[in-house]
Amino acid sequence: MKTLPLALLITAAVFVATAGETRTWTSNDGRTIEGEYLRANSEALVLRKKDGGELSIRLKFLSAADRELVQQKLAADAPAEAKEEKLRKDLKYQLSGGSEKWPEDRKKRITDAMDAAVTLYNKTGSFKKQLTANNSPGTPTADANYEGWINFGGSINARVALHEIGHTLGIGTHPNWQANIKEGKWTGKHALEQLREFDGKDAVLHADRMHFWPYGLNFDNESSKENDLRHVKMVAAMRKDMGID
Repeated sequence: MKTLPLALLITAAVFVATAGETRTWTSNDGRTIEGEYLRANSEALVLRKKDGGELSIRLKFLSAADRELVQQKLAADAPAEAKEEKLRKDLKYQLSGGSEKWPEDRKKRITDAMDAAVTLYNKTGSFKKQLTANNSPGTPTADANYEGWINFGGSINARVALHEIGHTLGIGTHPNWQANIKEGKWTGKHALEQLREFDGKDAVLHADRMHFWPYGLNFDNESSKENDLRHVKMVAAMRKDMGID
């Protein structure tokens, strides 16, 4: 099998995909070649040239437009089951009884918050629990218990839902919570290892009767895409320290 110059060489190992069209392919330094798309993986493209020979090219050497085309072809050729994200559904929730009478704006906010939070928990780890989200206007902010009940009062958003779900999973509510705290610091090895993976070997995990920080999402200004993900990972690690399956 002939190849392009050294800059475009690749090993022959590629996955089988669906044959495609003959077109002009462009390298990221402006060179072109005619070829039919045969197959590709996340690293390489294989073409059939006009003379019938096959040519392997690393995707990183293709133009941005051609790399995008290959990604589109890979997505189209993937098995249907591979296209759908394998999302765990261990953590589930329902609205409390009488939710049909809730004000529509609050019901939507609670549902949107819980959908986002539960999806992130399920995407990031395995948390087997049935939760109940309740509309509780008399609650100053929000609260939750280990039985899985969450009251949404004056604070309703995805950050609040993530935080309160943490309580339902044992944060500040499990009998072994206090056993892992000494002088205001968490001592469990799993959570400390996880935190130090994020923040370095000298990072300290603080905890009190109900909360932990950093990454406890105790206030809205702590929330970000990265911090939300780290929160869920910290909850998983702290559950290991508490002996929760």
